Amino acid sequence: MTRCIDMYKTTTMIVGLTAALLCNTVVLSAEVGASDSESGGRVTMKYDVDDSEVDTMSSFHASSACAVHVVPTSDARQNKETIGQFVSGALLVDDIGPWMTEGLGHLKDFGYTVSAASANAPPAADGVTIRTSVTRAYTWQIGMKLFSMVAVKVEFDDHNGVLQQKYYRSHGDKTNMWGAKAEYVDTLNYALNNLLPFVARDLQSLCKGERVDSYTYAGPDGLPKASDEAK
Repeated sequence: MTRCIDMYKTTTMIVGLTAALLCNTVVLSAEVGASDSESGGRVTMKYDVDDSEVDTMSSFHASSACAVHVVPTSDARQNKETIGQFVSGALLVDDIGPWMTEGLGHLKDFGYTVSAASANAPPAADGVTIRTSVTRAYTWQIGMKLFSMVAVKVEFDDHNGVLQQKYYRSHGDKTNMWGAKAEYVDTLNYALNNLLPFVARDLQSLCKGERVDSYTYAGPDGLPKASDEAK
């Protein structure tokens, strides 16, 4: 009889320990899940020249070829971790400098000879060197529309040194077709591609050593038409 009681106690103890272990496992899983839910996941900042308004990338063409040397972009955003908010949390990104640098490489589409330059390179003997810092890059959603804003500080150097510093701000928008996280990056591509024609236009003057306006806004409407500028 005593032996049966001891076996019962042992069995009860094992069951109790197993239940406690399972309980701790559930609690631990819940804690991990809660931590994960604070983020909407990490997205890749992939540049795509096709994420642009119709005719944006052909809206300007340099009348004279000019060498453009692009230094890798610096990510100078105050918040370097996110680009916006998804349903499940913040959209996390890594350094977005390479994304901007790749986009600037498409100044070649406007008739410039584009090459890469190192950050510590001396002023090039020909053309203009572009040094950029991204100060803002974020997205937001209203209804079915996604919006984005990109702000950039640019330093233009010629063979004499710093020719001019300038600030650009651009925005883009698109319909949220699939509810996918990648569409937020697509929207930022729209903003960057809206910016490029304005930089291309400024380079026509900068390549001649002439200064341009210190600030430019670039929106989905693109470069102003000649008729609009005449008004």
